Amino acid sequence: MAPKVATDGSGRPDWRRPALRVGLEVALVSLVATYLSIHLSSPLLVALVVVVAIVGAVALLFRELDRQAYAWVRYASNRAQENQKKRRREREKRRKQQRAAQQRQQRADGESDG
Repeated sequence: MAPKVATDGSGRPDWRRPALRVGLEVALVSLVATYLSIHLSSPLLVALVVVVAIVGAVALLFRELDRQAYAWVRYASNRAQENQKKRRREREKRRKQQRAAQQRQQRADGESDG
C-alpha cells in the first residue's frame, strides 16, 4: 500500500509538512543522544550513542525522502496519463470532424453530379 503524502491545493505533493516532521524527529533524536551522552561516563558509550543517533537521523531523513520521491513520481505519472487521455480525446474529435467533413463533401459532390 502506498504511503499517504500531504498535497497542496493543486494535488502536488507538499514538502513542508514532511520537512517539518523530519526536522522535529531529528531534533528529538539529537536531544535524546545529547541527554544520554551527558549522563554517561564512558567515552566508548558516548561515541556509540552519537553514532547511533547520527545513523538514526540519516535513516529518518532518507525514509522521508523516499516517500516524497515516490509521491512525486506518482504525481508525474498521473499527470502524464491525464495528458495522454486528453490528447487521445482530441485526436478522436479531429477524426470525427474530418469524417463529417468528408461525408458532407461527398454529399455535395453527389448532389452536384446528379
